[in-house]
Parts: sequence; C-alpha cells; structure tokens
Amino acid sequence: IDNLKKAESYATKDDELMVIYTFLGINYEKKGDLDNALFYHSKSLDLAKKLGNRKMEASVLNNIGVIFHKKGELDKALEYFKESLKLKTDEKDKATTYNNIALVYFDKGDYKSAIEYLKKAIEIGERYGEYHAIGMRMLNLGDTYRVVKDFKNAYYYLSEGLKRVQKVGDKYWEGVGFRNLGWYFRDKGDIKSAREYLNSAYEIFKSIGAERDASDVLKDLSELDKIEKNKK
Repeated sequence: IDNLKKAESYATKDDELMVIYTFLGINYEKKGDLDNALFYHSKSLDLAKKLGNRKMEASVLNNIGVIFHKKGELDKALEYFKESLKLKTDEKDKATTYNNIALVYFDKGDYKSAIEYLKKAIEIGERYGEYHAIGMRMLNLGDTYRVVKDFKNAYYYLSEGLKRVQKVGDKYWEGVGFRNLGWYFRDKGDIKSAREYLNSAYEIFKSIGAERDASDVLKDLSELDKIEKNKK
C-alpha cells in the first residue's frame, strides 16, 4: 500500500491511476479495510468508464461485488457480479465472476448453486491452464462440500487447493487453505488437528497484515476451547 501510494503521486495518466487504484482496493480488501477498498475501487471504476475501457470496468465491477459480499450485502454483491458478467466477452475472465457468484450463493445457503458455479469456474481454469486460480477455487469448493458434509470430496479439494496456492507462494490463500482445513477437522471432531491448522492460518494472516482474517481465526480457536470444555 505504501508503494502504491508513492506510485499514485508519480502517475500522470488516467489509465495509470486506474490500475493503481484497483491494486490499492485489492490490498485494502485483504487487510479487511472495506471502506477504503470500496473508495479506491470506485475511483478506478469512474476512470474505467471515462476511458471507455470495458474490460477494466468489468473487472472493477467484480471487485466491488467482492466488497459488498464481505460487507454482508449479498443481493448488492450479486447485482455487481452480474453486471460484470454482462461486460465480459472472454470465457477466461468469466471464471473469476462465476467463482464469486458461487460464494454469494454459499452465504445464501444455496449450496447446490454454489457447487455448480464453482465447478464451472474450475473447468474454465483447467481449459486455460490457470494453476493458481484453480487452487483458490478448489479451496472454495472443498469448503462447500464440508458444509454439506460430503467429507470425502471436501478433503480432496481442500488438500489439492492448498498444494497449488503453496506452490505459487500465495501466502494469503495459504492462510485460507489452513483455515478451511481447520474447519474441516473441527466438523469431523478432530479438535487437535483443527487447532493445528487454525493456528497456522492465524500466524500466516498475522504475518501478512490480514488483520480481519486473523481476528476471525482467533474466534474459531475460541470456539474450539468451548467444544473441548463441553466434551470434558
């Protein structure tokens, strides 16, 4: 964020600023600062429209959908994702939005639709060799299978997804993978393994400054303490 703000001060063209604002929005989102994330994505969207850059406009609409999703405004998130899809002509680009639509359906409790959209996103990724993106989507699909108690598919996709994001060095998604596996083992009743994975997730989130995610994992660890006390 510090370096992106330096870049902003040097930028002289709208297309440069548009990209910088997008990356600022993405990084603020990962830090859990959703208001600043929305602020910078909105600035990027204004410039994309001004420049007539439909590809970038579609991308930023998708990013804004992610922010509203994290804010818990699910219908608004779906609205932005569907607007993004309308502007996308490249199948490869649509996969990201399919993934995000799936996550909204997940939060709405429509797990069948979530699995359908995630599989669609993974299939597109496989056609284009998007190793990293497939890893992230596998983690999402594995977690959806966890919720519907299809533990065999859950473990397969969580394990495979984690391997992929680790291989490309994506620390944030490695944290997500450890967290999701922590939930998996918690649901299976293996509290010891759940604690190990959640502790690993906490350490990663804390080390990269993903404060919101780190705080959420602490709550998960606290829940494990309650489960252990109840067992005793």
